[in-house]
Amino acid sequence: MSATEFTDDMDAIRQIFFDECDEQLALLEEELTTLSDEPEDKEKINTIFRCVHSIKGGAAAFGMEELVKFSHLFESVLDLFRSGALSVTTESIATFLKCKDALCDIVAAFKNEGAACEVAPDIVAELERYLHSGAPEPEPFPEDVEMDDIFGMAFAPVKIEIEALVDQRFSISLRVTTEFYERGDDVRNILIALKELGTLQSEVNTDAVPLIGDISPERSYLTWNLLLATQKSRGDVEEIFEWSGDDLQATVTLIADNVTDGPASLPVAVEEKIDLQIKKPTERKESATVRVDIQRIDKLVDLIGELVINQGAIQSQMRRNKVHGDSVLGNVVTAQEQLIHELQENVITMRAYPIKTVFQKLGRVVRETARLTEKQVRLVLEGEDTEVDRSILEKLSDPLTHMVRNAIDHGIESPQARSQAGKDPEGLLRLRAFQRSGRIIVEIQDDGAGLDADRIYEKAVEKKIIERGQRLDLEEIYSLIFEPGFSTVAEVTDVSGRGVGMDVVKQSLQQINGRIFISSVKGKGTTFSISLPFTLSVIEGIIFKAEGQDFVIPVNNVLETIIFDAKKAFHVGEGKYGYPYRDGYLSVIYASDIIGTSSDGVYQKICFVIENENEEKLAFIVDKIIDHSRFVVKNLEDNYRKIACFSTATILGDGNVAFILDVEFLFGELLKKREGSLEERV
Repeated sequence: MSATEFTDDMDAIRQIFFDECDEQLALLEEELTTLSDEPEDKEKINTIFRCVHSIKGGAAAFGMEELVKFSHLFESVLDLFRSGALSVTTESIATFLKCKDALCDIVAAFKNEGAACEVAPDIVAELERYLHSGAPEPEPFPEDVEMDDIFGMAFAPVKIEIEALVDQRFSISLRVTTEFYERGDDVRNILIALKELGTLQSEVNTDAVPLIGDISPERSYLTWNLLLATQKSRGDVEEIFEWSGDDLQATVTLIADNVTDGPASLPVAVEEKIDLQIKKPTERKESATVRVDIQRIDKLVDLIGELVINQGAIQSQMRRNKVHGDSVLGNVVTAQEQLIHELQENVITMRAYPIKTVFQKLGRVVRETARLTEKQVRLVLEGEDTEVDRSILEKLSDPLTHMVRNAIDHGIESPQARSQAGKDPEGLLRLRAFQRSGRIIVEIQDDGAGLDADRIYEKAVEKKIIERGQRLDLEEIYSLIFEPGFSTVAEVTDVSGRGVGMDVVKQSLQQINGRIFISSVKGKGTTFSISLPFTLSVIEGIIFKAEGQDFVIPVNNVLETIIFDAKKAFHVGEGKYGYPYRDGYLSVIYASDIIGTSSDGVYQKICFVIENENEEKLAFIVDKIIDHSRFVVKNLEDNYRKIACFSTATILGDGNVAFILDVEFLFGELLKKREGSLEERV
């Protein structure tokens, strides 16, 4: 193996270690966040301990001394909580979270190959205080003891009660699997841990090592025979091997007192005195997952997007050359389209992650914000397994953080105010995620005081966001909280008052094609509903023609399509029309109005009955339906500029660009303006 190949292999192994660090740190965050709910749960402490221990083990293999040193200190403190010497409190959880952040910083420093990251001295001091508080304090020096003078040195005799503690001797046999080293671990970590229990002698057995030509670099041929003299129990010894799972096979045997040391200094075990508990080797299980660089998956998504565009080009040529869909070629193209569709679905699913990764981080935000505002808040999480595209999930953390802080600071009242209002002093904050109509809905709901529309309106006038006397409906007043610089807080605090938080929410959600809706009842609480696309890569839609141009409407918003009979349409007022639908009527919007042209009425009109997340319905009139297909989404702002009424764009099979309709714009902006103009005339 060349030096270059060796370097590449080491880089790959380092990357595996850092990937596993990310997994362990994520698990550490999750367990610490929920530890306050179950402080007496020993298994949680054990899991937290194993996370830190695993990070320390891998770090030692790569010589990351700073990471090993701090992990060992953190681990020593956790061991006091595991043993019951210390009890979990709110203060200790806060310390653990600081330590977790410090571990993240150190790992990030090594990952970026920058300067070593030093841990803040106050964090180290906090850990050392726990170590000192967990250690037994020495007995006070007796004052009534007569001092003696021997050879010019004064001393006081102290009565010492010596317990009859006798070292137990254990014979230990170790064998490791290939997976043990693949995880970045090292037998040295086991030996160091055993040595801390007492006196350790070790002997390496190399009998199984073959000739150099027969050695497989992926196998482990060594075994270790150990002799441990310690005052610890057998359970304490065996606990050291637990975190390695089936990757390490250990046999622990108690040595009888009457057996003398053999020539190899490792005595023979007398097995009849104990019940042997030998960890039997288990069969290797095939891994259910494969770690793949996310950039490769992104590249695969892009390539499949090109396949979809090419598929559209084939279908376009078939229509142009009048090749029927039931022909031999048509059947082949249809089968290929189905395969591409399934491939695309699977690859997009590969990029989907449970929203739990974001929700769990918010538990810490809730705890810190409640502490700063001196409020009592209970967080309830629902739908944590709902999967969201990675590109969306990465940009969702900041908006949710701002909204959670805002709900606690502005929404939930103080315990005294809640008690006076007949409420539970502890406020409820509920985070819920679920799928509806092909989109992901995330709700942030609190049972606080609700939004005060009058106060919001007055503050907006005061800050010159709107003019006094300007007519706004309730939803428009609520939406003012997202304006830059808007805040109802009179005094700036560490939590709020600068008027940037909710503006950040709005801007961040717009980047991922998300929308937000507000519903509030004064004195009862507020619910913020965020609507997100499942993916930013592809949508299923209907391509239609209006005034000679092609456009796409998302199929999830279309309830049905009907033939539009112009004779049934009725004029409500200038710029507003209605159309009978079932037991009522629908507001009508013509596609020609959006494009900015006047309809010539040449084509037969088609009516899309569309619906938004609030289940409001609208009739959208177009000229002709072309096809129903899946479309690769292209961002308009990145590639051109923002265009009102169109959220994104796509490339059709003939190479032309088609805009994708923003349905919420129709319901929100355009419809409200027309209703507003009608009200003014009335």
